[in-house]
Amino acid sequence: MPANVQHRFLHVGGKKTQLMTLGEGPPLVYLHSAGGETEAIPFHHKLAEKYTVYVPAHPGFALSEGLNEILDIHDLAWHYVDLFAALELEDVPVIGYSLGAWLALELAILRPQLISRLGIIAAAGLYVEGSPMGELFIDDFNKLRELIFFNPESPAALETTPRNPDDSQMLMWLRAREATARVGWNPYLHDPKLPQHLHRVTQPTTIVWGRHDKMIPLAHGEYYAAHLPNATLQILEECGHGVPWEKCDETATLLM
Repeated sequence: MPANVQHRFLHVGGKKTQLMTLGEGPPLVYLHSAGGETEAIPFHHKLAEKYTVYVPAHPGFALSEGLNEILDIHDLAWHYVDLFAALELEDVPVIGYSLGAWLALELAILRPQLISRLGIIAAAGLYVEGSPMGELFIDDFNKLRELIFFNPESPAALETTPRNPDDSQMLMWLRAREATARVGWNPYLHDPKLPQHLHRVTQPTTIVWGRHDKMIPLAHGEYYAAHLPNATLQILEECGHGVPWEKCDETATLLM
């Protein structure tokens, strides 16, 4: 049965922040991707079978405000230090996807006491020689769908990135793209200093990656697995970058 979903706003460092919660049980925080999955998706509901899942919208995404105060990934991580304090959360599991996984790692470096364990899904954040990331900042939903999904014609792919998005979908995508550009335009979706700090992330970490990821190639996941001191890498077959949609149940099981 789908979990009861609630939406509210809270003020974090003076910024109006949209928050979705669903499920019952101990708290778990989900940090969303550049796609801005701030409304409940099946993956959230799967996590909510065991946890109270907190899904905040980053500044500039959905109806969250305060993008003008975010200039890089570190500003975004500091925002989450304040958000955890506002929610009185500490020592909780955190799952991040893509941009959100990069953010989760930066937060773990900045305030390790906030996070008990990490689920890292297809994380941005690195520059890996010979394995460049795909181009996120494009207007063509069809090309974007091909980058994200192993099977771009699957129902999940077509629902997430439709052939003919309506005005509201385009508006949310443009807002999400603008917000992502604030932290990931230059350097492109990575923090040059992140590799030198990965040894500080000592929490148990499960890394999940699609073998056929064309947006952030598997080599990035292998680098994380080799340089995070307490990490395991789980590789999903016939899966691209859209892990929470393409392998929803399998990924949730690995991370719960």
